[in-house]
Amino acid sequence: MTSPFEIFRSPVTLRRFQSGGYSNGRWTDGIYTDMPITSSIQPMKGEEMQELPEGRRESEGYRLFTSALIHTVTDVNPDLVLFLGKTFEAVQVLPWQNSQALGLVHHYQYIVLRLEGQ
Repeated sequence: MTSPFEIFRSPVTLRRFQSGGYSNGRWTDGIYTDMPITSSIQPMKGEEMQELPEGRRESEGYRLFTSALIHTVTDVNPDLVLFLGKTFEAVQVLPWQNSQALGLVHHYQYIVLRLEGQ
C-alpha cells in the first residue's frame, strides 16, 4: 500500500554497500547498489545541531522521513544517501512505529550529515 504521505516526499538515492574482503592479501571494498527511495527532507534546527557530537556540529545536516530502512553509521556496512548533488551518512534513526488500527503509517526519522569533501 502506498503511503498517503508520498505526495510530500522527494526522490533520493540510497547507496547500499556489500561487505568487502581480502583478495590476494589486499583489502577490496564491496560493491554498491544505488536504489531510488522517497523521503521528506527537512533542514535541522540550530538547537538540533548543537546536540550532535562536537566535530560534527558544523556539518550540513537534515532530517529525513521515509519508510525505507537505512543502515546508519553504527551498522557494519552503513548506507550513503545522495540528494541535492551531495553525499550524506545517517548518524541516527528514530523508528515511528504507529498504530495500523488508526491508519497511521510506519516510518523512520533519520538524522543525516554531509560527508566531508563530498
